[in-house]
Amino acid sequence: MSSILLKGGRVIDPASALDGQYDVLVRDGEIAAVEPVGARSSLQDVTVIDVSGCWIAPGLIDPHVHLRDPGFPEKETILTGLRAAAAGGFTTVAAMANTSPVNDNPATTRYMLERAREAHSARLVPVSAVTHGLAGTEPVDFAAMLEAGARMFSDDGIPIDDAMVLSRAMDEAKRLGYAVALHEEDRALSCDGALNAGAVSKHLGVSGYPDSAESQRVRRDLALAIGSGAAVHVCHVSTPQSLELIRAARRHGAQVTCEVTSHHFTLDESAAMIWGPNAKMNPPLRSHGDVEDLLAAIRDGTIDMIATDHAPHDPKSKRMEQLGAYFGSEHPMPHLDHDSADEFAHAENGVVGLETALGLALQLVHRSLIQPARLVEMMSLNPATLLRLEAGTLAEGTAADITVIDPNLEWTVAPEKFLSKSRNTPFAGMRLKGRAILTIVAGEIVYDGRKA
Repeated sequence: MSSILLKGGRVIDPASALDGQYDVLVRDGEIAAVEPVGARSSLQDVTVIDVSGCWIAPGLIDPHVHLRDPGFPEKETILTGLRAAAAGGFTTVAAMANTSPVNDNPATTRYMLERAREAHSARLVPVSAVTHGLAGTEPVDFAAMLEAGARMFSDDGIPIDDAMVLSRAMDEAKRLGYAVALHEEDRALSCDGALNAGAVSKHLGVSGYPDSAESQRVRRDLALAIGSGAAVHVCHVSTPQSLELIRAARRHGAQVTCEVTSHHFTLDESAAMIWGPNAKMNPPLRSHGDVEDLLAAIRDGTIDMIATDHAPHDPKSKRMEQLGAYFGSEHPMPHLDHDSADEFAHAENGVVGLETALGLALQLVHRSLIQPARLVEMMSLNPATLLRLEAGTLAEGTAADITVIDPNLEWTVAPEKFLSKSRNTPFAGMRLKGRAILTIVAGEIVYDGRKA
């Protein structure tokens, strides 16, 4: 295995309280040294890479992706998803269980890990379902899933409606020392809403999804978390009411973390007027005021992590053939007839995010909303802690999972260049500043953006 010296970059490692100019030596797949620039004047059999002007960060970790494998190769495979992750600067991604078959058994977990090994790219952390078939009734064998390689439990995409089932799952997760991640939706209130309940949904003529559908379920589940003492993670938080409930639960001793997606803190509901189904997700994009509250919660530390909720879909699933003509910059105020509104409601939820998330998150730094160390904490250290991984640091002797970021590299989002199989994004054509130029996993370069 080759040795690499990353020379002259700004090392940002919150876990080691490092933020300054250093050289980083990688040998035999591990961090061999982090030392002052130029400390090693002569090196043999070492590839020296000058990364002056760049950040050297512990490998980015995405706690929430959908890789659609097994079951949906037209949308994504583990191979394409992990290559997209590496291109986005992620060394590790946590893959949710809503595959076909569902990842509710050790055989499926082992299949996912084997496909990941064959990819020789970013690492995959399987997320086990909480219940068999995501049906919300019969819990999986938690211990067996952990033994097979799972590192978190979630029925993400489907809320667990039965409070007793969830309570028992929390108890078992606590006993084993792992977290339960929750898709927070009261389906009696969301009523299959296609967009945030507000002016945009009314204008388009599609059903609305109120804030309360999220916050009311957050209220119930955090009460259960306080009672059980389990580690609970709130996925893709999108409302100020949910944020207040999370703050209150922490004051009462709850072990609760939460994430925000890059699309929820970047876009508001008006994006659906331009991008149509490619701006449809669950939870939906919220109001401009809600976005401001999410940004404030990133600044004040309420939100622990940035996730992508990478959700690849093919054009057929997004109903683009039926709906594409209604949307775009040439149709600034579209109206949908009854049949088209029904098609919109049945378009699949979600957007791809692995290749745009870092660029979007860096805008928070460029706008001085957060410091670079806070960004690395949210995109590496905290997800590593959630997933119980020995990662998120550049400490000597740890695995050499590293993301090298050029914070000033300007680029334009071009979906046709994505390594993901899918193109469902509301960021096409957006100009961004900053992206990963090297992604290193276990000491091997798995993505080299200098050649892109």
